[in-house]
Amino acid sequence: MNILEFVKRVGPALIVTAVVLGPGSITASTKVGAAFGYSTLWILVVLLILLIGVTSLAAWLGATSKKTLFSELSEHLGGWAGKTIGIAFFGIVAGFQFSNNVGVIAGLEPLFPILKGVGYRVAVLVVMNAAIIAILYSSSDLYKQVERIMKFFILAMVAAFLINFLWSQPSASKIAIGLVPNIAPFQDADNSFLLMGLIGTTFSVAGAFYQGYLVREKGWGPKDVKSAFYDSVFGMFVLIGVTSIVLMTSAATFHGKFTPDELNDASKMSTQLQSAFGPMASYIFCFGFLAGAFSSFLVNAMIGGHVFSDGMGFGSELRSGAVRNATTAAMLIGMAVALIPLTNPGMTPTTAIMVAQASTVIGCPAVMLGLLYLGIRQRREGEHKTPMWMLVIVSIGTVISFGFAIRTTFSLIAKLTAPEVQ
Repeated sequence: MNILEFVKRVGPALIVTAVVLGPGSITASTKVGAAFGYSTLWILVVLLILLIGVTSLAAWLGATSKKTLFSELSEHLGGWAGKTIGIAFFGIVAGFQFSNNVGVIAGLEPLFPILKGVGYRVAVLVVMNAAIIAILYSSSDLYKQVERIMKFFILAMVAAFLINFLWSQPSASKIAIGLVPNIAPFQDADNSFLLMGLIGTTFSVAGAFYQGYLVREKGWGPKDVKSAFYDSVFGMFVLIGVTSIVLMTSAATFHGKFTPDELNDASKMSTQLQSAFGPMASYIFCFGFLAGAFSSFLVNAMIGGHVFSDGMGFGSELRSGAVRNATTAAMLIGMAVALIPLTNPGMTPTTAIMVAQASTVIGCPAVMLGLLYLGIRQRREGEHKTPMWMLVIVSIGTVISFGFAIRTTFSLIAKLTAPEVQ
């Protein structure tokens, strides 16, 4: 199989990757690179291993189970399990959808200063959400269209950030040192919250879980488990690769020169592209920021709507009215909540994005437990036994998710009560 055939073959994990690589991911990677330099690269390596395990398990279950993941949970644990995890899942997606709305304004504002006005911000979000909702209800084959568009966005983002990364001439020795685990970043009380945002936006449990639904939409079954695995590995390498590139470029450009708080809008973050693109850096960065937000907009809401509808027992087909209605609800909630910081001059858009991304960590343990239960049960009783290595990685990830959920809760409370956010 040549490269072109491989790219045509993969799809589900790239959809997950495109959703995760939104404005929150770009913001978090940029701020963490500015705050800690290269010293957090090892965290991304750990996240890569965890994501491969979680995404591969979800893909395995999606390809080999007779029913959807939430239908399996409801059948074996009772309807309460599907509803509880479905609500937690919906909350995670709503947090990402909130940051997508804020990211659109953050990307447009440097290009159109008129958007500093509250009325114009509201108008842009209302019109954009209305347009995407119209597309949602008019599309007959949503999956194929989404897969095609996401591949384009991923290719564009990889090309732009890779060119700038190579142009910025990063330090190879500092990169090597950054890959060595150290706890210093977590001991930085002022900036440790940034790490929660990076982990929250990168370790997207909701996106990884949805891989189990995407492989079914693509038509993969038990005979396609190898394809599902390769797809998962490839997608997660792309996700962590782009995130690492943005972080290292920021480390080379901003570390020791700017504080994370000084990078409070897209125009200032865009200076990391000036080495490669000069005066056009602001436009290119803002375009990438917007591309990330737009690529995530419909698909992120679709993830929440699809899984929530299935978990509540309303329907599990992507094209069903129940899924589209739940997707619309996720979009409207994300827009409504986003209008709070966007109409509050005391909170900058990037601060709001970081708070939203960090808060998504809180709902991860419930989703991880559900996935782990399905994997263990299939290994014991299923026809296609779950590989043990997947269960080991997901078990470790579940424990880690509980730890970060607890830490993030306290960090989030401290951040929201700090004078500069009020």
